[in-house]
Amino acid sequence: MNWGHHLRDQGEKALQHHSSLLKSADSTSGFSQKLRRRLYTTVTERTLAHEASTWSESLTQRLGNKSSIQRPFLLNITGAYRTTSTAALQVIAGLMPLHLKIKLESEYVRSTRLRQIIVVG
Repeated sequence: MNWGHHLRDQGEKALQHHSSLLKSADSTSGFSQKLRRRLYTTVTERTLAHEASTWSESLTQRLGNKSSIQRPFLLNITGAYRTTSTAALQVIAGLMPLHLKIKLESEYVRSTRLRQIIVVG
């Protein structure tokens, strides 16, 4: 298994977690947008960024702006139409693109937990 498959599997797992959490909401009231956003940042992003310091260096360069993993969550958080661009959904939801978030998490872990020197530039 390579890192692309790993990220895809983690994305599927995160989508299952997210949908099961949303199913637990009351069918009449549901979760507010603020709570759906918090669920995404605490559960989904943590699942996707698991061990990011190990694999992010090679994958984030190839991943680039491909945010197909993040898109279903953004649609759920914002409640926008499916034709809305992913960049617009990220702005409306107030969330960073996934590849940048993973890169940020990776650099944070490397600098704090692994005590590695980060070269910027």
